[in-house]
Amino acid sequence: MQRQSSPGVFFDESLWPLLIIRFSGELCAEQSEEFLRGAEFYLRRGERHVCILDATLVHGMASPHRRKQQISWLETYESSLRALTIGSAFIFPSPFLLLAMRAFLHVKPLPVPYFVASEMHEAAGWAAERLDAEGMSFHARRVREHLKLQQSCLVRSAG
Repeated sequence: MQRQSSPGVFFDESLWPLLIIRFSGELCAEQSEEFLRGAEFYLRRGERHVCILDATLVHGMASPHRRKQQISWLETYESSLRALTIGSAFIFPSPFLLLAMRAFLHVKPLPVPYFVASEMHEAAGWAAERLDAEGMSFHARRVREHLKLQQSCLVRSAG
């Protein structure tokens, strides 16, 4: 199931326990808040899962206020993230956004394994590997088949 939560945030759970969150356009406060509410919704389900956050179509960066809001959210949900999130992959095709994300993760490391990629195949390969590592091989196989990944697309965790 794919649902659009706000004009620039899409939650796709069609390959659950892989959750793909896609962002597009200029992320405004409403979209940022919708993302955090959506992420909370999936944590409240109480099911282990892996996330891909795809910022391929994002323009600009989060404001300092929104970065503080995200850090606060991470601190609030740290134990739930640790218990339920197998890992998170981030897609940033822009070198500038990639650098900004790495700086953010340096300031506030995630409590789960993570991987920063420049394209979907890298992120999905890593996510499938995380599912395999957690004994969810059936789901990893589904992800690879759906996204037409080769076994050789697997990459190692960066976090």
